[in-house]
Amino acid sequence: MNQQGMQTPHSILRELFPGITDQRINEIMVLVEEDNPGDSFEGKLENMIILLADEGAWGGPISDFHYGNSSSQPPPVDNDSQLNLHYEQLCLIFEDACPDFLWQYCKENRLNFDIEVAIDEFNERGYKKIEIDPLTIWEQLRDALPDADPAYLKTNANNLARLPPQELNKFLQNAIDKVDYPTMQDYLKQKKENDELAIYKTPFNVEKFLEIIPNLMETFSDPQRKKCLDENSTDSDIKYAMTFLYNQYSFIRKKYIDQLFAWRKKDLVEVCERLDKMRKSLRRPRPRLEVADTNNVALLQEVTYLKNRRALKNVLKLRDEHYRLAKEEARKYNLLESCGCCFDEELIPEECYCCMKGCMFCKECVRTGAEAIVGNAQFKFPCFNKCDSEFSLHTLQMVLPRKTFDRIVQKIASEDIRRANVDGLETCPFCDFAMVLPDNEKIFKCINQECLIESCRTCRHKSHIPLRCNEIEYDEDVRRRTYIENKMTEALTRTCYNCAKKFIKSSGCNKMVCVCGAKMCYQCGAAVSDYRHFGSGKCPLHSNDAEIDLRRVLEGGTRAKQELGDVQIKFDPTVNIEDFYRA
Repeated sequence: MNQQGMQTPHSILRELFPGITDQRINEIMVLVEEDNPGDSFEGKLENMIILLADEGAWGGPISDFHYGNSSSQPPPVDNDSQLNLHYEQLCLIFEDACPDFLWQYCKENRLNFDIEVAIDEFNERGYKKIEIDPLTIWEQLRDALPDADPAYLKTNANNLARLPPQELNKFLQNAIDKVDYPTMQDYLKQKKENDELAIYKTPFNVEKFLEIIPNLMETFSDPQRKKCLDENSTDSDIKYAMTFLYNQYSFIRKKYIDQLFAWRKKDLVEVCERLDKMRKSLRRPRPRLEVADTNNVALLQEVTYLKNRRALKNVLKLRDEHYRLAKEEARKYNLLESCGCCFDEELIPEECYCCMKGCMFCKECVRTGAEAIVGNAQFKFPCFNKCDSEFSLHTLQMVLPRKTFDRIVQKIASEDIRRANVDGLETCPFCDFAMVLPDNEKIFKCINQECLIESCRTCRHKSHIPLRCNEIEYDEDVRRRTYIENKMTEALTRTCYNCAKKFIKSSGCNKMVCVCGAKMCYQCGAAVSDYRHFGSGKCPLHSNDAEIDLRRVLEGGTRAKQELGDVQIKFDPTVNIEDFYRA
């Protein structure tokens, strides 16, 4: 009766008829088996359900009724209880079917319902399955794999929504066992790169470009600058650059552009400056080529600059004009200030930044000084005039790049939390992030967007679940183990006194002959000319090489551990080495 992947008849009947005893259910099962031995699983199950549902309706004991052999017919399926019964049958057999679909099928076939016919129809024609919202599966995946790439989880959620429910469990089990999925850290890194690339692939924004590259002349016109294209550039980068040149200078023949590009060694800025001076060689513009793609940020920046040189120069010129007028007005009203660090005496008020006691400095000095302090791993910013004051976070936010300022804020917040001496406070071993964890939490899951590393709270290394700390070998453990192994190998090998070649004896007597012709004793290493070195009171001609090698190897390992000092050897290569030599 039992078929793989289905519930047993007893369990199905127990769910449908919780008020009937197990003994009565077993009686019905035996009865149907005896009367209909050749019937299908679904047919027998239907008979059992009908008998249990209408027990006592046949005018005699249930044991006297033989459905399969009786000429009597069951009552017509025309009441709500039978409709519900058939619906429950189909729900148990087709667990992934849409409930509304099954209910509608039962209503349409209520007068001539046949479970076997329904099963055949569903298997041949198919049936409407439960529609699972991919968002629901994505949320389940995100809860089970919080450190996984959300885009990767979303793609798999869309696929799993169209598969049987057990596929979700298989996917999760495989991901947990192998841990081969892209991580949140990978996702954030890729997102950061994509966001950076998008700046140069979306409509041009002058202010944003100048915020990223404020010094255009130094960045793009300095002959000593690092070129974005060289001999090692990829084909895709070269194609992107050439497509830009062909489209930008559509009235100049390609061969002239190619010659100039090769002659100026792929320096796009210089190539464009020379092309700007060339006369048109075509009467009609060349058809535009489809723009190639590249992820070379330096190349994208240079091409963006070359495309928008005029707009950038106009903005800079306008800024210079505004600055000139502002300085004239400040000079007229005696508002010019002096920097207390570089002593520039012509600062307009907008260029001045003060410590909390009012000492005044220019933006460049405050920025340079603050970055130097951060570079020294310090996060207090005293006034440059040593007035016992310091710069406020608000001032630092106005002069520093956003990334640098965010690091400062995070570091200061972490230090404040540590000083608060909060119970259960734990810090990430790989960054400055700190948070309170419950005692039973073994893994520290850092939520710093630039870190996101999961670490073991016991050994403070990257998470090694399901292995224990003493089952993991880290860099320092490897160095200690390999040092001992090397010393044991040195103790095992012999060195020729003549040519310094190392060797190990595999068999034979203790009189060794090197490939250089030198003869020596394998046991003591002394040079010999014949067999007179071996005998009574001297080195034996034959010996138990395994015992000798074991003794030398153990002595070498012991000396190596003494040289390492009082340190833990997690995986000691001398342990159980006797088993190897005595096997």
